Formats: sequence, structure tokens, C-alpha cells
Amino acid sequence: MLAHVHIMKTAGQTFRAILRQSFPGKHCDLIATKAATAGDISWAKRFYPGLKSIAGHCVRPYTDFESAGLTPRYFTFFRDPLQRCASHYQFSMERKTQRIPFEEWLLCVPNFHTRILSDSQNADRAIEILEKKIGFVGFVERFNESLVLFKHWCGDEELNIQYRSINVAPDNRIKQEILGNPKYVAMIEECHQSDRVVYAYARDVIYTRQIKQFGPTLPAKMQELEDSLPGPTILSFKHFAATAKRDMLYKPLTRYVRRAA
Repeated sequence: MLAHVHIMKTAGQTFRAILRQSFPGKHCDLIATKAATAGDISWAKRFYPGLKSIAGHCVRPYTDFESAGLTPRYFTFFRDPLQRCASHYQFSMERKTQRIPFEEWLLCVPNFHTRILSDSQNADRAIEILEKKIGFVGFVERFNESLVLFKHWCGDEELNIQYRSINVAPDNRIKQEILGNPKYVAMIEECHQSDRVVYAYARDVIYTRQIKQFGPTLPAKMQELEDSLPGPTILSFKHFAATAKRDMLYKPLTRYVRRAA
């Protein structure tokens, strides 16, 4: 079971669409309170008996999936902490009628990636989890290359990595405002020191290792992917049925059961 540890603003919605199109009726956008548990997976399997992949902000690699006999293959995508934080703030403010001051908001999201990986702000702990539990890391800055590497790691012939970008910000004024302010940039760096360490380790050690494991054909494979983009819109009964199951059964029933509990 592929398990996407989705960090805010790391091309997660685009990757979720890749999983949906590749495994219609076998992919679940997991709904859970905070970190998902084995019980959440068991519930999801009532709707997805052939479950092949899960995704969502609730998927965390430090939870108890293995203790319940599950064998998740965790993966995650990284993005430069400065860029990711500014995009995260912009995304958070786009839907609000009144903007929260950046200084106040930033205090709630220090070392965001490190905390999602390890439930702590300890860079060493996050790196340990990366090495022991995360099978693959990709990078937004090298997205197409990462997709080719991911397909190789996944090893599933059904995986279709042709894609169309989703949830791209229509206006980056808020992000540019943050990144153009030296005070805010310094504050982000101060609040993301562990994220910077983990990001550098993932890039320089793990990602470099993945490239070596793939071999010399990587540039050619990446060119093949880029020549095929944007991917086609797939319309089939399988995909229609998967959408109906997600939106008309799994989501509403899961939310109903949670409210009733």
C-alpha cells in the first residue's frame, strides 16, 4: 500500500490526481482526525477492499499501521522551506476575509515538515524516520525527475505519471510580499532551522542515492515524460465510479460516523 505523507504546498494535489488516475477505485483520500490510525485504514478498506494507495495530510509515518499488520510504503515530497512556508501562508490567507498577521501565523507552523515526519521539531529524529520508514523522497523543484524516480521505486505497471498541474496559485502577490521582506525571510529561516537540516539531508544523501540506483537512463526517461505533458484527461466508467464512491459514499459516511462517535 503506497502511503503519501503529504506536506502542505509540495504539489500534493497534483500527486493525488496521479494516484487517483492510476488506481481508480483502489486509491483513498484518507479522512482522519490528525494522524490516521490503523482503524482509519480498516474503515477505508470497507469501501476500498483492493486498496493500493492512500494520501492525505493525516498520513504520518510515526503511526501504528505496522502493528495492525499493514505494510505501508511511505513516500513524501520536499520543497525548499522558505518557498514552502511563503506558499503555505498565501494558501491559508486566500480563503480568509481578514488576513492573520504573518508574524502571528508563523508561530503556529515552525519546522512544519519535520513535525509532520516525526511529531517533533527534532531534525535527527526526522532523518532517522526518513532512513528507516520513508521509502522514497521527491522534490518539487525537480518534480518531473522525481516522478520518473518514483515510478521506478513503485514498480507498479498501473502507475501513470503523466499529469496536469492542480491547485496552482492564480496570484502570487501574498507570497511575493513575504519573500520580498527581509524581516519575514529571516523569521522563516529562524523558525525552520530543523526543516533546513532535514531538507538538505534528503536532497544530498537520499535523493542522490535514488538517482544512482536508477542509473544512466534517467535523463532520457525524464525527456520522455516531459514530451508527453500535459497528460490527457482520462474519462472512463472506472474513474467515474471511483469519484462517485469517494464523494457519495466514503466521505459522507466517514464524516457521519465521526460526528456520531
